[in-house]
Amino acid sequence: MPGPHAKSRVRDRRPVRVMCAVAAALAVAVATPATATGAQARFEPGAPSGFGYVAMGSSFAAGPGIPPAQTGGGAAACARSAGNYATIVARATGADLTDVSCSGATTANVLTVGQLGQPPQIQAVTSATRVVTVTIGGNDVDYLGSINTYSCQTGGGANCGTVDRNAIDQTFPVLAGRIENIVNAVHSAAPRAHVYLVDYFTILPDAGVCADVPLTDDQAEFERGIASRLADATATAAAATGATVVDLAAASHGHDACAESPWVETYRPAAGRSAYHPNEAGMAAAASLVECALKSQSRLRTSVFHSGITGKCVDVRNSGTADGTPVQLYGCDGTAACRWTPAA
Repeated sequence: MPGPHAKSRVRDRRPVRVMCAVAAALAVAVATPATATGAQARFEPGAPSGFGYVAMGSSFAAGPGIPPAQTGGGAAACARSAGNYATIVARATGADLTDVSCSGATTANVLTVGQLGQPPQIQAVTSATRVVTVTIGGNDVDYLGSINTYSCQTGGGANCGTVDRNAIDQTFPVLAGRIENIVNAVHSAAPRAHVYLVDYFTILPDAGVCADVPLTDDQAEFERGIASRLADATATAAAATGATVVDLAAASHGHDACAESPWVETYRPAAGRSAYHPNEAGMAAAASLVECALKSQSRLRTSVFHSGITGKCVDVRNSGTADGTPVQLYGCDGTAACRWTPAA
């Protein structure tokens, strides 16, 4: 994200997939060194810098059932947790977070249709926004609805409802385009923002199920297919828009609802928890992946560029923020005028 004195760049539309190990502390990418009076400048990483961060998406972003609950407008209606991945990332990075994620949200609720008394989520994005995370699409294809319905049927429940496989199959061909529209809308509202598409947790093991995940083989295979197609749609949208995929689906393999160390609940969770939704460990892991993605793209740190002249740094005059403010060599005084943040 650009500092107050950095010029905007033409947006790179190439897809980005960041490979991160959960909880790994990755080094910040090295910036291209500046030069001053013909001498090589020295790059000095600085401390994390606050930035405008908007979190959007459905329940897998909101974190229903994970204590404590968020407070504030719409938080209770959306079952938004103060332990969801966006809140954890904001605490760790000092980001200025606006969390508008909402349980049950579809792509339409992000772009055009209000939900539970709240406006479309995209309205939270402003020209000051620098980072946006989005987990969306699952409700468009009835992912959680269908797996809960099947679990109710196979688990001996009553009034379980039905699953419309045809409707699900007919939605998938247009899902990537719906997600692309969200990314493009973010770019329109916040040209300097970068979008991170955080895909969905893996819910089921690669084969078989367990006692608290009551599904037939056919039902389980259909749900695995939804998960796979959902991840593909997210990746396709990223490729079309230059967004970054945070590959939570891959990272959570082995941490499914039947695993010894699950990141999601089973169909029969403890009281107050949401079936098949992320738990604390899952949200912490998701936050670690998002932080890794931010760090690997140099979006968390400011930098100081030392010139070849002893004691002189690249500086913006009087810490100005207006376009066209002169850049100069000045004493390395540690003020904000000497700190630079890579452009988005």
